[in-house]
Amino acid sequence: MKKFLIQTIDNRVEHDFSFHLIKAIEYNNWFYNEKVYDYVLSEQVGVYKDFIPVGSLEFVFQYIEQHHHRDKKSIRPINIPHELSIDEFLNRNVYVANKNNISLSGEKFIKSNSEYKSFTDVVTDVNVIPDGEYLVSDVIDIESEWRAFICQKELVGLKHYAGDFKLFPNTSLIEKMIHSYTKSPNSYTLDVGINKDGCFVIEVHPFVSCGLYGFADYKRLPLMFTQGYNYMLRN
Repeated sequence: MKKFLIQTIDNRVEHDFSFHLIKAIEYNNWFYNEKVYDYVLSEQVGVYKDFIPVGSLEFVFQYIEQHHHRDKKSIRPINIPHELSIDEFLNRNVYVANKNNISLSGEKFIKSNSEYKSFTDVVTDVNVIPDGEYLVSDVIDIESEWRAFICQKELVGLKHYAGDFKLFPNTSLIEKMIHSYTKSPNSYTLDVGINKDGCFVIEVHPFVSCGLYGFADYKRLPLMFTQGYNYMLRN
């Protein structure tokens, strides 16, 4: 039986994904008429060994460091995977480089490509960037942003989270991205943007600490959290 350690803050479940996971656990236990999942609420990772932590990234990293003895700095974000770093999916200039190889002529969006919760900013001067490896992107207008939810190579949900909700993404292109991303986590989110030039990838996250924006597939959610965490633990 899979067991989840769900973070609370001041004795309250704070994250939308944690709230829906609790409901999903209750649903699956009802559906199968047996206890297939269980959970504990806690503000600390404490003595809860062999659980799947669900909460903020800091909470998950603390659990990994304490129970799996792995430094969070060794866990790399996905950002834009190599398979999606082609013109058809980008609609802008994007590259990955170490600080010493970044050349700026005007504004660029800079995000750490080697560490979670690290440097992210729009900059014009490379000297303000700490040493490290970065994703470097043109700064572009984004009129609408959507989050695609993928489980076992299947698009299982699509939710709007910023901009004009009336601008709907190109689902055929999203399906093509999913098909092209052959080395993906078993469960992940794919954020896409829309502007006058079309639909494009923004970034990818394993299914860990991801806002759901109304996605509530209770049959799949426990599996997706499990697969996302296992990917982060092993990569």
